[in-house]
Amino acid sequence: MGTAADWSSRTKRWLQPFPVLMVIYFGYFAIVYSGFWRYTYQELMSLSTNIMGFQPALGTVALYVLGAVVMLLGFMLGMLLARRRDRLSGPWSGMVSGLAGSTGRLGAALKSKTLWFWIGIVGWLIGFAAVAVQWVASGGASLTDIGTRWYQSPIIVFIAMSQIFFVPVLVATADRPWQRWVTGFLFVLSILGLSALGARNIPAKAVVSTFFAVVYVARPKSLARMAIALGIVLVVAMGVVGAFSKSGIYGTPASGKLVVALTYSDSVGSVYNLDRIVRMTPTLGAYGGNLLRDSILAGVPRTIFPGAKPDYANYQIGKYLGGRQNFLIEGQLINRGVSLAATLLGPAYADLGLPGVIAQMLLVGLMIGYLQMRARSWLWLVPFLAALGSYVINGVNVGLFSPPFLAAIALSLVVIGLDLLFGRRIAVEPVRSV
Repeated sequence: MGTAADWSSRTKRWLQPFPVLMVIYFGYFAIVYSGFWRYTYQELMSLSTNIMGFQPALGTVALYVLGAVVMLLGFMLGMLLARRRDRLSGPWSGMVSGLAGSTGRLGAALKSKTLWFWIGIVGWLIGFAAVAVQWVASGGASLTDIGTRWYQSPIIVFIAMSQIFFVPVLVATADRPWQRWVTGFLFVLSILGLSALGARNIPAKAVVSTFFAVVYVARPKSLARMAIALGIVLVVAMGVVGAFSKSGIYGTPASGKLVVALTYSDSVGSVYNLDRIVRMTPTLGAYGGNLLRDSILAGVPRTIFPGAKPDYANYQIGKYLGGRQNFLIEGQLINRGVSLAATLLGPAYADLGLPGVIAQMLLVGLMIGYLQMRARSWLWLVPFLAALGSYVINGVNVGLFSPPFLAAIALSLVVIGLDLLFGRRIAVEPVRSV
C-alpha cells in the first residue's frame, strides 16, 4: 500500500467532506444572486420557473448563515471528541473494557482488508441486482420512461442505493492492481445503473461518496487528476440524467442550456421555498416534530408498520406551500402531490423552528467532524464518512427529512457509538496511500 496517508497536503485537507460541504453550502445559495437566468430564460420558462431574479429576505440569509456557524461549531466538537476518544472514561468504562475484550477474535477477523473487499463485492452485487429488479418491474429504464418513477418500489430503490456505501468500501480496501481495476469497472456500472433509475441525485451521491473515499487513499500527487476525472463524471451524470428526466416531465428538448437552467432552477427554487417557510412559520415551528416522525415512518416496511404510510417531509412541505396535488407526465396523470425542496434548513425549520435548525446542524457537524478525524487513522470508517458526506451534500438542496437520509444519519450514529466503544478492536489497519 505504500506509506501512510500524507495529511500535510493542502489538497487532501481541502477535499475532505466538511470543506467541500461548506463550499457547496454557500455556493448553492450564491447561485440565487447570479445572472444565469438571463442566458437560459426560455429553458427556465419551459421548466415553469417563474421566479427568475428572486432574492431572499435578510432574515432568511441570516438563518442560513447561522446554520453554517452552528454546523462549524458541531464539526469542531466532533473533532475534539475524536481526539479525546481514547481518553474517555466514566462509570461505564469497566463494562466497555470487558465488552471490548470479548470481541478480540471478531476484531482480528475484521482487520482483514481482503475480508472487507469481498464484503464490498457482495454488497455491491446485491445493490446492482436491485437496479436490475427495478428495471424489470418498470419495464425498462425510468430515465427514458420518466412516468414509471412514481411507481418504483421504495424498498428496491433503497437497496440499490446501497452502492453509495459499497463502492467506497471497495475503493478503501482495494490493495492489489486487479482489485483497483475491478473497483473502477464496478463504479462505472453503478453510475450507469443508478442513472437508469431516473433520479439524478442517486448517481450524484455515488460519485461524491466514491470521491471522498479516493481522497483518503490516494497520494496527493494523483489526487488532483482523480478529482478532475470524478468531477467530469459527476457533471455528465447530473447533466444527462437531469436533462432526460426534466425533458420527460416538461416536454423540453434535452440540451446543454437545459442543464444550466436546471442548476439555477434547483437553487432558486429551494431558496425561494425556504424563504416562504421562514416567512410563514412560527419561530418554534409549525409541525411540532411530526415531520420528522412521519419521515421516519415513511421508510418503515409495511410488515412492521401496516396500513397507509405518511408522506415524508418534502411532500408535506409541498402541501404546506400550496403546491399542486397531481401532474401530467407524457399524457399520464400522476395522482400525487409535488415534493418541494427547501434547502438543508427548510424541513427542520418548518417542523421545529429555530431550535430544530440548531439541533440538526449541530448534529451534522458533530458526526462529520468525528468521522473525518477518525477516518484519517482507521480505514473501516472511511466508507461511512464518504456515504454520510454524500447524503449531506445532496441535502443542501433537498434537506435531510427523508427515509434514505435519516437511515444514513442513524447508521452514522451507530458507527460512531461502536467506534467509541470498540474502535481499536474492529479497526482495519491505518489508512495508507496508493
